[in-house]
Amino acid sequence: MTIAAGQAKQSSSKWRVWHRWLSLIFGVQMVIWSVSGAYMVFFELSFIHGNHLVQSTPQELPNATSVRSVQDVIDAYPRAREVTLQSAFVDGEWVAVYKIFAHRQTFLVNAQTLHTVEFNEADIRANAERLYAPSKPAPIESVLLLTQNAPSEISPSLLPIWQVNFDDFGSSSFYMSPITGELITKRHDFWRGFDIFWMLHIMDYETREDITNWLLRSFILGTGLLSITGIVLLVFTIGRSRRKGAQS
Repeated sequence: MTIAAGQAKQSSSKWRVWHRWLSLIFGVQMVIWSVSGAYMVFFELSFIHGNHLVQSTPQELPNATSVRSVQDVIDAYPRAREVTLQSAFVDGEWVAVYKIFAHRQTFLVNAQTLHTVEFNEADIRANAERLYAPSKPAPIESVLLLTQNAPSEISPSLLPIWQVNFDDFGSSSFYMSPITGELITKRHDFWRGFDIFWMLHIMDYETREDITNWLLRSFILGTGLLSITGIVLLVFTIGRSRRKGAQS
């Protein structure tokens, strides 16, 4: 063995040790990136967002001649900044309501009596059943008014909110406003799986939002070093093969 060949072998051994240690440290995360990335690519975002769970149901337009005027609404609620006439499904029927946007507050009032509209559990259940899209209706397991300790799948800023849980294949949940009775967001097991994989992918295990956190950046640099050591070992391997071919 020539001196140059011996030095090359020694250098190759050092690079191989580095490559093994880097593979041990960063290899698992690379597998996680591959699996989580495949999951996020496999499912369409519209499905993950639960668009297939909701059907568009036409609202009955209120009869503007049988409701109080906008001026009456402003007189009754002088802090109103914007007033919109629409319909709401209350007590099992469509009711004409005014949606009032006030300072940091939104609420509905009956368009005839100008009394505040309140949604009870039965109203929320009826609205959820009306919006549920799958052809085979699923029974509702529970209807809960969440006022504190929001589940991890929604933002605490949405509280208070109604949670309607369906007994279907994906354990779907509708989150509905107690103020307007409208659907705010929806969740199901495939979304929950996506959320977990997203957390693992960006390595933000708390908020699951920060894609520039130091841990992710460190592992990106580490996997870059792993790739470099692999390339160097490949060069050594090719060089050794050529030398053996030349000697033979």
